[in-house]
Amino acid sequence: MLFNIKYAAVAAVAAIASVTMAAGSGVVDLTPKNFKQVVDGSKDVLVKFYAPWCGHCKNMAEDYEKLAAGYAHSDNIVIAEVNADDHRDLGTKFGVQGFPTLKYFAKGGDVAKPDDYSGGRDLDSLTNFVRDKTGVTARIKKAISHVVELDYAKFNEVAKDESKFVLVEFFAPWCGHCKTLAPIYSQLSEIFQNDENVVIANYDASEDTKIKGEQSIEGFPTLIAFPAGKDAEKIEYDGARSLSDLVAFVNKHAGTHRTAEGILDQSAGRLETLDAIARKYIAASEAQRVKLISKAKATADKVKDSTQAKFAKYYVKVMEKMSSASDFATKEAERLTNIVKSGAVSASKIDSFTIRQNVLKVFLGKEAAAEEKDAPAEEASEADRLRDEL
Repeated sequence: MLFNIKYAAVAAVAAIASVTMAAGSGVVDLTPKNFKQVVDGSKDVLVKFYAPWCGHCKNMAEDYEKLAAGYAHSDNIVIAEVNADDHRDLGTKFGVQGFPTLKYFAKGGDVAKPDDYSGGRDLDSLTNFVRDKTGVTARIKKAISHVVELDYAKFNEVAKDESKFVLVEFFAPWCGHCKTLAPIYSQLSEIFQNDENVVIANYDASEDTKIKGEQSIEGFPTLIAFPAGKDAEKIEYDGARSLSDLVAFVNKHAGTHRTAEGILDQSAGRLETLDAIARKYIAASEAQRVKLISKAKATADKVKDSTQAKFAKYYVKVMEKMSSASDFATKEAERLTNIVKSGAVSASKIDSFTIRQNVLKVFLGKEAAAEEKDAPAEEASEADRLRDEL
């Protein structure tokens, strides 16, 4: 009896060990050795038959792993896959004629007659399918994103806002290039989240023939910028889809000064006319400084943009402070640097302190050229320019 118990225990451990997960995910890797053990009618099982060389399989791999993670809480649902290039007998057995092929084996159903899956290969379509079949909702952890999701009604409201620069990515859930761009585009939205005049948005135009016609969309993804201003014309982005290139594009057309790391560059908050006055102020006599402060005030008062006006007034403040304390710029620059390094301030505060530091550098003779821009973007590769056909 003891022998039988030990034997059963060893067999159970061996059976568990035979059910392996695909590397780095919760997807169960099925082979001829464990297929019958997993697909035995005791659980709901969705199986993806794939080939490692298949482009469509590679495109959906990330979403399929997210699907598995979303159902990891359920003991009765299995998300699995079969390398049907290595295990062709399994593919043949279930009538697999192309990749990827997905089949659903219902709990309590005939394992010899699974249901064919014919929906989209995106995460939403997959989770909806499993939920409809099992009644169980996936627990999908969505990454934090500042991308504004648009539909037709919202598009007209957001894109036609004359006070903002709006970049819209028109995409399709099944588009491989769109999936590749998605994390980069999300990063882009994070970089510009504190710039109130910039909106990074997307629009699922896969089934929307109206918007495709109005915006002349011939492939996915298509990125179109709608600059601020009453008569501003839209601009279709045709550069490389790298983060640095996209940041440079937004900076150029929105008048922003972000780096690919999300911080402000050394020209942010700077005004050339006030830079020139500040340089003269450094070497001026006390009497000349009084006149230069007056000139700086008059110049700052002429700045119409509310954000730039605030920065312009800071030049005046520094001049006034330096009139009574010549080392003000040095000590203030050190103070701001220490605050930023402490990490105890919000992103918006860091922006404000960075702009002040940029202005202070002019008075300290350490400034970079105000007209400094990001380095020229590398020429987009042909692959970056390719679009999936509609």
